[in-house]
Amino acid sequence: MKLTPYHIKRAGFTMLEIVVVLSIMVLVIGIGFASFAVLDDQDPFEQPAQKLTQMSRFAIHASVLQQRAMTIAFDKKGFEILGSTVPEGSYYAVPSGMKVLIHRMGGRNWEKAEGHFWRFGEQGICEPIKVRFESPAGFRELKFHPLTGTSVD
Repeated sequence: MKLTPYHIKRAGFTMLEIVVVLSIMVLVIGIGFASFAVLDDQDPFEQPAQKLTQMSRFAIHASVLQQRAMTIAFDKKGFEILGSTVPEGSYYAVPSGMKVLIHRMGGRNWEKAEGHFWRFGEQGICEPIKVRFESPAGFRELKFHPLTGTSVD
């Protein structure tokens, strides 16, 4: 039997197979990027948590350097550092719909932060408190260390 060109098996892929594989790869990559775009949305609690941590660190350092007590005051719309030599922008308004709650050492329940004062002593020690930011999307709790004024997990 004589072999004709139709009987010879060729190694490799056809153009159709390559196009199908590339199409599937593009589809998988597109779905991957779309899923990471959803994860890229910023945490709504990140900015208030960072701002309160920055303020507490500033208050603890400033109280030692200025040899006087500093205070972070909480009101209905946010929180601020109280003091005569406080930089501009010391007030932070929490996003609308977000509540701020405080749990003081020895306290039994979370309380609305409105009307509370967080004191930082001249010796560089603050009251150990927990702060909770709540919104319909969830909540985030911060526990502050009395010696560093930073949040600990």
